[in-house]
Amino acid sequence: MASLRNKALKGLFWSFLDSFGVYLVKFGFSIVIARTLSPDDYGLMGMIVIFISLGQMIMQSGFSMALIQKREADTTDFSTAFWFNFITAVVVYLILFFTAGAIASFFGEPLLVSITRVTAIGIILNALCSIQVSIQTKRMNFRRLTWINLVSALASGTTGLVMALRGFEVWALIFQTLAGNVIYLAGLWITTDWKPQFVFSIQSFRGLFKFGYKVLLQGLTDVLFTKSYFPLIGKFFTVSQLGYYTNASRFYDIFVHQTANSVTRVIFPAFSSIQHEEHKFSSNYTKSFNLLALIMFLGSVVMIISSRPFVSIALTEKWLPAVPFMQLFFVDGFFFPLMMFNLNILYSFGKGGDALKIDIFRKSLIMIGILVLIRYGIRALIAGQVFATLAALIYTSLTIMKFRGICVRSILVPLLKLTVISGLCLIMSFLLTGKITISDWTELIMKLTLIPAVFLLLTRLILPESLINLKEFIMEFRLR
Repeated sequence: MASLRNKALKGLFWSFLDSFGVYLVKFGFSIVIARTLSPDDYGLMGMIVIFISLGQMIMQSGFSMALIQKREADTTDFSTAFWFNFITAVVVYLILFFTAGAIASFFGEPLLVSITRVTAIGIILNALCSIQVSIQTKRMNFRRLTWINLVSALASGTTGLVMALRGFEVWALIFQTLAGNVIYLAGLWITTDWKPQFVFSIQSFRGLFKFGYKVLLQGLTDVLFTKSYFPLIGKFFTVSQLGYYTNASRFYDIFVHQTANSVTRVIFPAFSSIQHEEHKFSSNYTKSFNLLALIMFLGSVVMIISSRPFVSIALTEKWLPAVPFMQLFFVDGFFFPLMMFNLNILYSFGKGGDALKIDIFRKSLIMIGILVLIRYGIRALIAGQVFATLAALIYTSLTIMKFRGICVRSILVPLLKLTVISGLCLIMSFLLTGKITISDWTELIMKLTLIPAVFLLLTRLILPESLINLKEFIMEFRLR
């Protein structure tokens, strides 16, 4: 049997390929579609984000993570979870179908009635394959998931692009998502050897729900507090402003959220299997955390400094008002993946209660930020969200260190050094572009080459051990 290290490394490779390969495909299609559609089209989709996201979360009910965390889940467990998810999805869809009129009235956009009813079909489609995803994740079979994601991304992007070019406007975004859902569903049903049985065990349900409800509560509060920006902006600002915010959020999801998901969906099953081996956990945690920090700090710096020339070139000047939103979202990239890494570590040890408390703490900060900062505009709202993520990262790190007896210096010192390196690179970028007048293409190339080179050089001088770990990590794959 392959060792945990080998399985985790292979899982990370395919999981990152999923994010930076599959999502590169999505990124490419997003650029072309955004050039064709208007900010108002994205604004209409943004108005229903919170309702669809809540429906998806209720449908899952935390059962997917419960199945992964349970060491000996059997066919009865999988079938019980499948039927619960499916029935819940149908109920959620019916609720959204009949409340679509009220949603449209709230925003004063009659078109939202049909948009909500069609978009919500995706909740049912996802319910039909959520357990297959859990099974493949539990087996750490990320290679298969990556290929399925790639095919669905190509189908999704092609559908959206063709419809956008043919003038379907907001419907291009809706059917882009649904087409991806259908192909993803088909791929998982064809390639997964498990099929649901007509079995529903109350005992199994209780066991899964005992763990899953904590994940559900965290997910619901996450949607309510982080996605509440969409209806608030849609209500108090213009549709175009919401469109800028929505598209900035989409790119944030592609680069930051998907990176976090790639790491955590490998980390959760990997660390669950060593939850009783304290020494092995401590060494793996410290090394993994610092390696992820290096990757995310470098990536976030590059995304922040290259946002303006990228948007000007790729999306055209009509999207330049979205740049400040994008840059603030990418600041969250310094912290969000690390926070999610820590939360999944807590879940892998069955510490869902502690993870939930920390998440409630973060959501409370977000709510305070919304109440206080909405009068100062959209950028202030995003800044409040970033601060809440940073506070939660500190909280989760201290909890894990206390729980597992990890030295604070082993985490804090590398983070401080990476902060200094990132700050120097941001200052250098600002000085270079502020002193000379250059074309967008020249600015973009410079920021994608020169600044990363400086970052890595400073890392070699200030934090050489992290660069050594990165080289070892890369070499693991070259030797396979």
